[in-house]
Amino acid sequence: MQRRLLAAALAALIAGPAYGESAEPAPAPTVLHLSQSAERRLPRDILHVTLRAEKSGADAQIVEAAINESMAKALAQARQVTGVEVATGSYAVYRETPKDHPPQWSGSQSLFLSGSHAGPLLNLAGALQAAGLLMSNLSYEMSHEAMRGAEDDLTAEALSALERRAAAIAQHLHQAVLGYRDLTVGNAETGEGPMPRFAAAAVAAMPTPVAAPGEATVRVTVSAEILLAPKQP
Repeated sequence: MQRRLLAAALAALIAGPAYGESAEPAPAPTVLHLSQSAERRLPRDILHVTLRAEKSGADAQIVEAAINESMAKALAQARQVTGVEVATGSYAVYRETPKDHPPQWSGSQSLFLSGSHAGPLLNLAGALQAAGLLMSNLSYEMSHEAMRGAEDDLTAEALSALERRAAAIAQHLHQAVLGYRDLTVGNAETGEGPMPRFAAAAVAAMPTPVAAPGEATVRVTVSAEILLAPKQP
């Protein structure tokens, strides 16, 4: 009996690992850093118009009074047009001292108009130009609502493209995708602001200004850290 136990212990000692020795650890997975975008062309749907009341004269109070009167009339006229957002901008009056000319005062105040219906807004802008306001900016941009409307579809497209690309890279490296360690999903954006167009000073019988919205590229970008490991035999 003792001989059998001794033989069994000796066999286990020869076949098993040495005392304190552990199995070789699996290699650490490869971390793949990857980003992918999906984009779509959509029409710009918000028109922005910036006009200004601009006056000059020898007396500061007369200049200010003329600006105030012009802006009050413009605001009253703009607020009668349905669907147009109205806001006033910066107001400044300053003294100028041109060479070989007497000093004079100049001032201006801005008026911001925006809306999704271009026709009434352009008609209003033309009327305000004819009344003496000057055009500072005429531009289109895409609304946040339009961008959000395309966001889910673009996100799905970007994620699918990311998954396909990760699988292709893993295949090329003779590895397999284990999973995602980190994932970042961006919001829909165009990467552009309103594109300004400047106009000349107003004259009598001012024609209505024209503007074409064009299209903007809406984009969603996703990025991830993806774990790769050798394929199992």
